[in-house]
Amino acid sequence: MPSDFLDNPKLFRHLVEDLPVGIFIVDRDRRIRFWNRGAEHLTGHLGHDVVGHVLEDAVQACDRRGNSLSGERCPVTMTIHLRQPQQCTVFYLHKNGHRTAVRVRTQPILEYGDAIGGATVFFEEAFVYREESSGPAMYGCLDRTTGVPSRRLTRAVLNECMAGMEESHLGFGLLRIRVLGLEEFCAKHGPQSVAPFLHTAAQTLRHSLDAENFLGCWEENEFLAVLPSASPMMVATTAEILWNLLSHSEVLWWGDRFMVEAQVAYTVATAGSDLESLLREMKPSHSKGIAKAVAMGVASVSGRPRG
Repeated sequence: MPSDFLDNPKLFRHLVEDLPVGIFIVDRDRRIRFWNRGAEHLTGHLGHDVVGHVLEDAVQACDRRGNSLSGERCPVTMTIHLRQPQQCTVFYLHKNGHRTAVRVRTQPILEYGDAIGGATVFFEEAFVYREESSGPAMYGCLDRTTGVPSRRLTRAVLNECMAGMEESHLGFGLLRIRVLGLEEFCAKHGPQSVAPFLHTAAQTLRHSLDAENFLGCWEENEFLAVLPSASPMMVATTAEILWNLLSHSEVLWWGDRFMVEAQVAYTVATAGSDLESLLREMKPSHSKGIAKAVAMGVASVSGRPRG
């Protein structure tokens, strides 16, 4: 390494810009002073659009229940006030409207005399969805609107899971997710208006499920997710988390923002289960609220995309 490398600020800045993680720096007033390319990639917000702005203007974070992590609940604010590093998993709202699970680590910036100067934030995706380019994409099995496996491939995966379960006697979780209100929205705004809602929902789902889970298209406006865990409580918890995150995703349509509304039905397949019966029982209803049943239930909200 050249001896002058450590003394060259431009080289250091270039290095930090290109690191494969999101990095940003805020001052003591929580105004963004630095925003690298990794942060641009993970949030969709370009540096020149956010530098100089207060943190919440660029980073809208929530927990897995959809509660806003702003003000005193913001890990960056806690870092500045407590002068201590923080580490947690949060869900950032991408510029395109979907939610992305990220692992956040913060570090206080201390100036001379231990005065707090701000904080440095490092973040990366918490759950990296399987790359379709090495599998179904090679065979043209991805849905063109959502970018996730098509219904045909989803059916094949389900049949494989059922066959494997009969041999291993290990069950699996099954989620059926439906985006609501699209028929009315389509009638008002045209067929092309449906695609952004399905794409945003798919992106929120794929960025909230880990690589062990499978997500694919099902019936019109629906997705199926397969979870290797057969724990009824874990499956029910995952269903509620996904519903919360979908409900805090949004679509920008001709200058107006619409919230995504969805239902998430869930069940656990066990040895001897009949796939068609499971799918019929899981057909999402239009009941309000979140059912708390353990083995079979539905997390839902009725209504339509709203501005």
